[in-house]
Amino acid sequence: MDKSLEIKLKGMLWDLPLEKRETLIKQILINPDKAFRDEQLLIRGLNSLNWYDLIQLFGYNKLLNVLSESTIEKLYPLQRQIYYKNAKRLLSKYIISPAG
Repeated sequence: MDKSLEIKLKGMLWDLPLEKRETLIKQILINPDKAFRDEQLLIRGLNSLNWYDLIQLFGYNKLLNVLSESTIEKLYPLQRQIYYKNAKRLLSKYIISPAG
């Protein structure tokens, strides 16, 4: 993984004790799907990381699945909700499903 992404994750998790932060960063980098099942962590990631970092972690298809309406509604401020609603709309428009 990109070293700059690791630095951004450290900034995102600044308020955790060092040992817990390092463990969580490793979990995110190894298996982001599992790590971000924690909705509070996911919301923190959506608020802290940029679009390209999220795509790097999840990939397009998985990111589309992560962006549920209930998760988007918990983002703050309202502009962030609008941003991710539009992002989800664009992703769903341009990603070809495996079935289709």
